Amino acid sequence: MIDTKELLAKYEPGKNVQTITAEPQVRLARYSPCGKTLVAGGYTGQVRRWNVGGDSAEMPALTGHHAWIDGIAFCGDGELLFTADSWGQLCCWRGYAAEQPEVAWKNETAHDGWIRELAVSPSGQIVASCGSDGCVRLWNVADGSSVGLLKNGRDVLRLAWLPDGTLVSGDDRGIAKHWKADGTVLRQFDASSLYTLSRLQDCGGVHALAVDREGKSLAAAGLIPKNGGTLTGPPTIIMFDIATGEEKQRWKLGADNDAFVGDVHFHDEGFLSAVCYGTPGAGKLVYVAPGVEAPFFEKKLSNAHSLSWHPDGKRVAVVTTGPGSNGNGRPLDKEGNYKGNKSPIQVFTVPG
Repeated sequence: MIDTKELLAKYEPGKNVQTITAEPQVRLARYSPCGKTLVAGGYTGQVRRWNVGGDSAEMPALTGHHAWIDGIAFCGDGELLFTADSWGQLCCWRGYAAEQPEVAWKNETAHDGWIRELAVSPSGQIVASCGSDGCVRLWNVADGSSVGLLKNGRDVLRLAWLPDGTLVSGDDRGIAKHWKADGTVLRQFDASSLYTLSRLQDCGGVHALAVDREGKSLAAAGLIPKNGGTLTGPPTIIMFDIATGEEKQRWKLGADNDAFVGDVHFHDEGFLSAVCYGTPGAGKLVYVAPGVEAPFFEKKLSNAHSLSWHPDGKRVAVVTTGPGSNGNGRPLDKEGNYKGNKSPIQVFTVPG
């Protein structure tokens, strides 16, 4: 069994917290493989960048997307950055750590609708995208040409590659599928408890997905929905054995108003870190370990949507938003403008 006390001594976030303020609001932030750049995407169509290898100054934003950026992936140290938006555009940037990266290639209609996530294959030759058109699409990293199409049939929300070059998708009905690149489905994982049909609304699904380093375990996460509309239900992670498709363990991470697991990550030392967001302003950073029933670490945060571990293993960046993130009923300012929310990106240092 994993020694959680030892893990906590090494990875408990300390009091030394750096706050990077993103305004207007972002949802997703990822460290680059080289560890020098933090890249974030959000609601304005801008790709935000910070030089975290130096003074954490913000670099010029990358423009050209049309809307909400919900996909970020890297290939190579400081070389290629892939970003995708809710209008179906996929873009490849060359030299993402430079002051002004160039567009290597762009596909304006990579998907018919929202691109939910991007993931680069272990070989570094394919970037996979998934979206609301019910498909997983595979693209040549070098030139953006299509090299594969996996037809799921339902909206695909999340993706993760395995070390052997196969990949897993998670959809809006809570079904995860293990695919070969030729479109063959090797097996399915039943996480349908993360979904419900309520008042003719499709609620829930796989909102976070991760595979461990050995490619043996799959984590599918979201919430157990109790109603439609403003969703409530306990945030939940379900872990599966990839070889058999069987459920191995599940963790309930909080109360009903803690709602969704927004992101989950398998650490190389075997534990999982996850973040949750709910209403009104609920959220947390959580650690769980296989074989241990309850979380061994929790830290309250406001609307925590994503987390990213720095390559040095000593920092974790968590995207949060202000408690009034929905803005309902918020009045205009004196100049008649609507003031949006901001996203403090909390960078926690761990003992290491």
